[in-house]
Amino acid sequence: MLKKLRIKFTLTYILTTGIILGCFLTWYLNMSETQLRNQSGITFQNNINSIVYKLQSSRVIDNTWLSQMEAGNMLIIHIEDNQKPLLFRGAFKTGVKRELLVERVQKDALEKHNFDIKLPPRSSIDISSVTFEITGEDNEPYQAAAVIIPSSDGWQSLTLLRDLSMQKSDMLQSRIKFFAVITVVMISLSLFGWWFAGKAIQPIEESRKQQTEFVAAASHELRSPLTVLGISTSAFEISETENEKRRFLNTIKSECKRMSRLVDDLLLLASSDSGNWSFRAGEVEPDTLIINVYEAYEEMIKVKNQSLTLDLPRESLPVIKGDFQRLSQALCCLLDNAVYYTEPGGKIILGACRTKRSLLIYVADNGKGIPDEYKEKVFERFYRMDSSRSKKEHYGLGLSVAKEIIRLHRGKIYVKDTEGSGSTFFMELPFTF
Repeated sequence: MLKKLRIKFTLTYILTTGIILGCFLTWYLNMSETQLRNQSGITFQNNINSIVYKLQSSRVIDNTWLSQMEAGNMLIIHIEDNQKPLLFRGAFKTGVKRELLVERVQKDALEKHNFDIKLPPRSSIDISSVTFEITGEDNEPYQAAAVIIPSSDGWQSLTLLRDLSMQKSDMLQSRIKFFAVITVVMISLSLFGWWFAGKAIQPIEESRKQQTEFVAAASHELRSPLTVLGISTSAFEISETENEKRRFLNTIKSECKRMSRLVDDLLLLASSDSGNWSFRAGEVEPDTLIINVYEAYEEMIKVKNQSLTLDLPRESLPVIKGDFQRLSQALCCLLDNAVYYTEPGGKIILGACRTKRSLLIYVADNGKGIPDEYKEKVFERFYRMDSSRSKKEHYGLGLSVAKEIIRLHRGKIYVKDTEGSGSTFFMELPFTF
């Protein structure tokens, strides 16, 4: 499913970007070719003007000048003075005879543009001309012009051709380069689009993976108490003595309590994931928060043959913004974790201090400790270092719940080694958020 989504994202990206880029490059190519044609037309008109000026200002036309003019501009020049051709063989050899090309220009000027270069001018002052394009017998392109120039002793005619083969070749090379660039760009866009689509759906894939793992772990955890409940219920029905019934009934109550706690934690995390977690921000006195939690756990920890020490500074801690109940819940999660991993006779310290910008609440124990490679994983849902899951009263959700609560308060939660042995969990909360 995600692979199909990635393919769709990639194709959409390539299509959209390709159309935009293709339109821009096509426009640029068209503009370049139009500019090249316009420049070619201006150059050809300048050639016409130069030759006309030379004819009007000089009585004698030097063949050397004509040769330089032809060779330098790829021109074919044919001049007639009162219908008498100028004896000039040209500066270079053409694929088609010059005479045939000149005749073709004069014929097209007459038939297609109604311009007869053989007729004398109607005006003794104005120069008349027509320009157009023709193709030779080998499909070579030419710019062509037919010009009639009046003079004091009659009139002169100019038939002019300019070879466009070089220009057409340049345009063809530009188009080849254009399509080569388009091909390279499309390949690059395909690779980038595939990579970008992969990055775009990566959070979705991770979310789906986490959801799958979460459902699998929750199903596994729910199966255990349900099995115990089923067995205990059957045993309760066939038990004969009151002691047996009481024992199975206590087991059923215990498992129901455990399942209720698990469901509460699951609902809490699900609400956090969906953004529907109830959160009531207000002023929280850290001293009151910590002392309340301390008093709630003091007797329970004594029963477990553990010691709980309160470590608070002499001066009152500054008031912070937050949800008192949620912060109490997060702190209880840390204490539950400390109690779970601390052996009988162990010590637990609950304390707090202030830094420049935040409040630091910590729970330290002298248990087995957590290896460095697991310090980030312990905050994952259903993660427990004892993979055997021998102690079923601990589900591995407490630290995940605490992490979500602290995240909502824009704080940080992390663990470090306790000096000597054990682990110390820190809740770092900003004074304002």
